[in-house]
Amino acid sequence: MFDVVSKSIFVEFRGMFTTLPGPFADRATGIRAGEAYCLAMGWKPDPKSPDGTVPDGQND
Repeated sequence: MFDVVSKSIFVEFRGMFTTLPGPFADRATGIRAGEAYCLAMGWKPDPKSPDGTVPDGQND
């Protein structure tokens, strides 16, 4: 979730919550940073999905 006031990102990954402080220029930039964080933590996007996501609970 992008916080427009602080320009930070709130990320949930495998049940753990983290704030990426930014500041990020805009929501899209923040989301890319959140995705990069999740990739670094071990997230494996679904290559068959158009946006790389998987249904909830299937990438735990």
